[in-house]
Amino acid sequence: MQPTIRPSLRFRIASQLARSPLHPPLRWAAAQLERYMDVANNYNNCEFSLNGEGEFIARGAPHWKLALDLGANHGDWALSVANVNPACKVHCFEPSPRTATTLRERLRDTRNVTIHNVGVGDREATLAFHDYGDGSVLSSFLSREGSTGQKAEQIIEVPVVSLDAFLDTHGIAAVDYAKIDTEGYEMPILRGARKSLQSRRIRCLQFEYGGTWLDAGESIRNAGLLLKDHGWTLYRLLTDGVLPVRYDHRRDENFKYANFVATGDEDVLREWGVKVLG
Repeated sequence: MQPTIRPSLRFRIASQLARSPLHPPLRWAAAQLERYMDVANNYNNCEFSLNGEGEFIARGAPHWKLALDLGANHGDWALSVANVNPACKVHCFEPSPRTATTLRERLRDTRNVTIHNVGVGDREATLAFHDYGDGSVLSSFLSREGSTGQKAEQIIEVPVVSLDAFLDTHGIAAVDYAKIDTEGYEMPILRGARKSLQSRRIRCLQFEYGGTWLDAGESIRNAGLLLKDHGWTLYRLLTDGVLPVRYDHRRDENFKYANFVATGDEDVLREWGVKVLG
């Protein structure tokens, strides 16, 4: 005979409230509280000047000699780095031919910026690129139709290189910072940079996370494990510093827009004046 399991007091109260006239206002209040918590925890904050990205550049870029902008789009990130440190060399990678043309035009007078009209992934290949238009934040090597309902304007074949191979080919011995914003294609880039992660040829990196990772079938767990395998530590970028990720799938796999930072040497962050929180 199965024992009788008595629901907890909290469960019984919630069940009663859910069937009462108080449920609609409580549901509204919960939605407002969730939005507040997103703001407080720096989720779904795309404002460059407010979400910690601009502050990180202000602190880090003065120390950088070479940076990578993977998924450069129209070059806002590269321009921000150049404005803080005009001597820093920036390699911009933009797979969309249309967007790369605009990028070249916009950065034609910016010193020390090199533009590569190629994609970056886990191997050298030619892949289908879903192009949603010049400067579109939907363009990706992944189809976005399932999550957004929108079809790409065109699907084109684009050359792709791995980061390890690119650095080898160009004789680049050290990268101070790599920013990765490739609309769900971040994990293949990390997998194609294993050698550089292991050797610390890259000192620090940043990648974007969000609903695009659902399209990709990826998770923060995957990223954290890959980085940990090479002795790196993963942090989430907040407005006033970086917070070490102590992974909990109930909290961290939320697919809300956020930026993460990783490094194999925490002293790099201290050197740049970036606060490690928690």
